[in-house]
Amino acid sequence: MNTMKEKTETNEKSFDPKDIIPEEAEEVEPTFPPCKHLHSRYLDDKYILDISATSGTHPFIAAALSDISTDVFTLTDNELVKISQLREHKQQIVNCKFSLSNQNLLYTTSNDGTVKLWDLRDPKSAAATFKDENSQPKSLNSFDVSPCDRLLAAGTELTAGDAFILFWDVRNVKLLGGYWQSHTDDISQVQFHPTDSNKLMSGSTDGLINVYDLSEQNEDDALQECLNTEAFVDSLLWFEEENKWRISCITTENVLQLWDLDGAKPYKSITRKQIAERIQKPYTSQEDTYIVKCHTISGFLLVLCSYWKNASESVPLRSLIISNDKVLPSWAFMGNKQRIRASHANEHTNLFITGGEKGQLDVWKLDLSQINLTPI
Repeated sequence: MNTMKEKTETNEKSFDPKDIIPEEAEEVEPTFPPCKHLHSRYLDDKYILDISATSGTHPFIAAALSDISTDVFTLTDNELVKISQLREHKQQIVNCKFSLSNQNLLYTTSNDGTVKLWDLRDPKSAAATFKDENSQPKSLNSFDVSPCDRLLAAGTELTAGDAFILFWDVRNVKLLGGYWQSHTDDISQVQFHPTDSNKLMSGSTDGLINVYDLSEQNEDDALQECLNTEAFVDSLLWFEEENKWRISCITTENVLQLWDLDGAKPYKSITRKQIAERIQKPYTSQEDTYIVKCHTISGFLLVLCSYWKNASESVPLRSLIISNDKVLPSWAFMGNKQRIRASHANEHTNLFITGGEKGQLDVWKLDLSQINLTPI
């Protein structure tokens, strides 16, 4: 890679099963079976912007909030118990992610230009802060940690005509270097390959998805693939299908594109209207339909999506599964009353966590036996 040049919450409440709206249950069955709801926690009307969780049946759960703090909970058999609040960032937090090798370590990143590492055993202050020491802070839009848990990467907004991917070794807060020649606008996503710490992809509002080999000595040689989405890239995910790795891309127009790494164009593109027709019963309009995020669950690509219903407190939340080029219905998340901004899936336990604009953190349990793998 190139070397760089010069308040205590008083309004929290538990989920009330009576909040589930019977009309919604009648509407979605049997196409979308209801997902089992386990627990809820209300976070005082703060937006939940991102969610991360550790593995296991009683994980730590972190929620990045709109008041520039991160709340951390532990999931017991009976409730979500708050164990700490982390507060040092100066601007909006955009991502949080637990260490893959140590469940007591949590990373948060912010528009203030820093990535902070927290040790939950001593959460009074960040254990380390990663930033660009060589220049004015660059606003960070996204970050990720390599699967070997040794390398951090973060994507920046366009700064003085350049958009940067910055790199740090987690053992040393000093900046290792960066790339700044491959994108021409804000970098909205960076994602390490799930099993290869030398492979990284980035997405940008310039419409490009770039794939890099970090073992190469310079940016030109590192750039392996450049995919043109012809849209603003909002969210990316690596997923494995048919024994090869592929990329899912959600655009800011709420179109889902699925790519092979060497593809000249997406091998499948699912429009906002097509998603609306699958999750709305009956279909009315595509305008209020949006894609929250993609996840991998038990070898399937799961697409979480939602739409607004006029004059109703209910905000229908549905998921679709993409399998062998088919779009299949999966779950209805009953009782949701907020626009969802963040979600997290645990592939090993099938726990699923959502959070949104009314500050409610919900934990669900996915049951694959409910899913009928028949195309809609």
